[in-house]
Amino acid sequence: MTDTAAPVPELVDVVADAAREAILRLRAAHTEDFCIYALVASGEAYRPHLAATVRGDGQWDLAEDPDAIVEDDILARTEEAFEGRGQLHEMSDPAAETEYVRRLASLEAALRRLDQEGMFGIGDERSRVLLVVATMPPDESDAGFARRLNLSGPLLDALWSGSRWSSAVSFVVMVWR
Repeated sequence: MTDTAAPVPELVDVVADAAREAILRLRAAHTEDFCIYALVASGEAYRPHLAATVRGDGQWDLAEDPDAIVEDDILARTEEAFEGRGQLHEMSDPAAETEYVRRLASLEAALRRLDQEGMFGIGDERSRVLLVVATMPPDESDAGFARRLNLSGPLLDALWSGSRWSSAVSFVVMVWR
């Protein structure tokens, strides 16, 4: 599967708006130093969920973080836009694959938009934050999203070391059980 495709502008808009509001609310309620922000989609590419982790000893273990899935009431507002595009299981295989990839590209574009707005800081502040688009179950394209959304550096390099990448994306399996 390819992990690049044209995003759906309407999805980018609704996801960026909801994620912006959710992140601002999360930060207002918690003074912790967040390390990872992730938009997580199911394997059916239903609407996304926002996940976050706080910097520290457990920053790679999103399953143990109390903010694993956050502000879901806000992200739930995107459901209508995703449902309006149809259900993947009702599409032909080629159409479903194209739609799936475009939905994930839309999540990536939404995070990129927020990043360009300065939502995650600039300069050194931005280098302390990882942005991730993840799928559940995990998909080989997840790593591509992380590489495209983040600058090379110690934090991104640390994500690839050992089993951190699999730990960072496997948290949703536990949350969704």
